[in-house]
Amino acid sequence: MSGCLPKLKELPPTVDVPSSFPGIQNQEANQPPAKGPNGSTVVDWREYFKDPLLTALIESALSNNQELTIALYEIDSLGYEIGAAQGALFPSIELGIDAGIDKVGRFTRSGALEENLEIEPGKEFPEPLADLTIGGIAKWEVDIWRKLRNAKKAAVLRFLGSQEGGNFMVTNLIAEIANSY
Repeated sequence: MSGCLPKLKELPPTVDVPSSFPGIQNQEANQPPAKGPNGSTVVDWREYFKDPLLTALIESALSNNQELTIALYEIDSLGYEIGAAQGALFPSIELGIDAGIDKVGRFTRSGALEENLEIEPGKEFPEPLADLTIGGIAKWEVDIWRKLRNAKKAAVLRFLGSQEGGNFMVTNLIAEIANSY
């Protein structure tokens, strides 16, 4: 077999990027700013925008935006879904009580049988017949095929995705307001 490997050419960067940006230092502790999960710098929008009218407008928009409120409630519900998926990995116990009364018609097959039969010698069927059931069930699904663990992982990823979607909605709303201002 024969072949050739081309030499890779490294291109120099066309834009000089500064190692730090002015105004994004933590003023109180004189430390570098906090980093997000993907390494991006996290800056609070209240520190970034100094105009009190703009910050009041942004706060009003964030507290009164229906789409953002709905998204935040969906994020909360996905957090509960994680708990449900985690709980499916553990054994469960169900207890139940059931009570009822059984009254059969006199001229039906069951009624005719009850009238001609005795529970004990000299003792007839009670009319109506009370029924009380107390029971319990213990279950535990063994996760051999990783179905439950994959469901939990999927719930966690949906939660994280929706959380980032909520952050995107907040950032987008703030940027639109600041641009329009």
